[in-house]
Amino acid sequence: MENEPAPPVGTATPPRKPLIGPAYRAFIWDLLRRKNARNYLEVGVRDGGTIVNATCPTIGVDPNFAFRISPIGKKRALHLFQMTSDEFFRDYDPKAILGAPVDFAFLDGLHQFEYLLRDFINTERCCNRNSVILLDDCLPVNIEMTERTHTRATRVDVEIKDFWTGDVWKVVSILRKYRPDLRITPVDVQPTGSILVSNLNPDSSVLYDRYFEILDEFANLELTEAAFDAYWTLNAPVAAQTILNGFDFSLFLRA
Repeated sequence: MENEPAPPVGTATPPRKPLIGPAYRAFIWDLLRRKNARNYLEVGVRDGGTIVNATCPTIGVDPNFAFRISPIGKKRALHLFQMTSDEFFRDYDPKAILGAPVDFAFLDGLHQFEYLLRDFINTERCCNRNSVILLDDCLPVNIEMTERTHTRATRVDVEIKDFWTGDVWKVVSILRKYRPDLRITPVDVQPTGSILVSNLNPDSSVLYDRYFEILDEFANLELTEAAFDAYWTLNAPVAAQTILNGFDFSLFLRA
């Protein structure tokens, strides 16, 4: 936008962390096949580039679909809901739509942590212990892209100024603190990583009960350079191929 401020002259480009794995969509498609997923839920469908290659019965949720191609692909059933995820989970039960608990979910909605936290809470309720939830954009490769409002003109690393993770990285820290029972596996996928969450417990109410306490605790938290490095050390990503490997698959999730 024309009125956006420019970055200060001479500002140093922030360091980047390396992510050299496959594209996140390729990982999702491989994981769906490897898990032989019974069904699939995707929040944040946008142009349909991810959902199109899911072959199992699927639910897609997005407030503004912008399909480039038909999303049906080879699915037996596709249920599309053009609304916010809050509206969807308020008014619909994915288990009733699919006739079973959600087996695999990909959460890629609004890039602000409170939205992703609510999406996780609402999705886990619809899963079972063997389900898996994949959180997108939780391994920002530099600090700039963690801004809560995407402001391209002020970005110093102009090569990736269009990358924006927002502050959804906070959800990983929240889950590690408040839900140590979950199995959390950061995955080395491009462009901004994913977090594989397994060992789910649909009966847990911890996050729901402490929701506003958590918001107050994390709302004003920002990443300093030291905190950014510490986050990456704690969440060092696992190679996608390691997770998909036939011998190692069950180390990360159940089929």
